[in-house]
Amino acid sequence: MKFTPQIRKAIYAAVAGLVPLLVIAGLVTGEQSQQILSSVAAALAFFASVMAVKNTGDNNPQGDFEDEDFEDVTEGVERPHIPGV
Repeated sequence: MKFTPQIRKAIYAAVAGLVPLLVIAGLVTGEQSQQILSSVAAALAFFASVMAVKNTGDNNPQGDFEDEDFEDVTEGVERPHIPGV
C-alpha cells in the first residue's frame, strides 16, 4: 500500500474523528487519546519516510549529474555585485 499524502490525510481524519468518540464513550481517557493520536502521526511519518527512501534511491542509470554535459546558461551574463564579498 502506498501512503500517498491523500491516504495519510484520510487516516489522520478518520483517527481524529474516531478518538473523540472513544473518549465520549468512556473507552479511553483524554490522556490516552493524545497518545493514540501521537502514535498514529508517528507511524504515518515513519511510513512516509520509508516510501521516500524507497522512491529516491539510485534512479539515475546514467550516473551522477556531474557527468552530464549541460549548457552554460550564464554565459554572457554579468554576475551581480554583492558588497563585502
